[in-house]
Amino acid sequence: MTLPQRVAFGSFWLSHLTFWLTLALSMAWGVTDVCIPYLTRCTSITATGIPDPQAFIFRGGLIAACVLFIVWWYCMQAWLIEIAPERPIWTVRYMVTTGIISSICLIVATAVLRPDKGNLPWTLHTVGAALFFLISLVVQTRITYWLKHLAKRGVNIGSSLRQKFILVYAQWFFLGVMIVLQVADSDDRWKNVVEWWMALLIGLFYLTSYRDWADFRLTDTE
Repeated sequence: MTLPQRVAFGSFWLSHLTFWLTLALSMAWGVTDVCIPYLTRCTSITATGIPDPQAFIFRGGLIAACVLFIVWWYCMQAWLIEIAPERPIWTVRYMVTTGIISSICLIVATAVLRPDKGNLPWTLHTVGAALFFLISLVVQTRITYWLKHLAKRGVNIGSSLRQKFILVYAQWFFLGVMIVLQVADSDDRWKNVVEWWMALLIGLFYLTSYRDWADFRLTDTE
């Protein structure tokens, strides 16, 4: 397994094992009902990471995952530069920089969470999390279409393009659902379901690069 593959693998599993572990602890200790949050409206991702001791696991695991997200974007930039028939245009660096900014937004949104729920800076957390979801969606979509452009030019981009398109289209669908729920002033618990699915789809997008990067190395000595 190459280093970029480890980054792609870890980006998904570290973030989602953190979510699932804090969810399991919340259910075990009666903080939330036993449920499948992808199908029911039982709890949000944020709610699983506020009480002690889940808060320490949540913040530590998710911030570490965000660092891997940032490294993933660096790997993506290096890979695109390596496989492109000519040096990629400035939009590639723009996309990667924007992806890194989305990860920083999530770090901020996560870092402000603490057990003292009544004094949480909810606006900062909400804005940071929303920016992460929105920016990630836009930049993942742009990356996917850039890979399609390279594929049409005969560049070997790996085998995950179809999966990437499915994941970004699904994200746009859930974003549309979220907008409808917001406009209709629907129960916030339905938004919890959308939040879980958006996080899963973004994480799976990172994981799709695992197969593409089987022969990609960041250094000659790797």
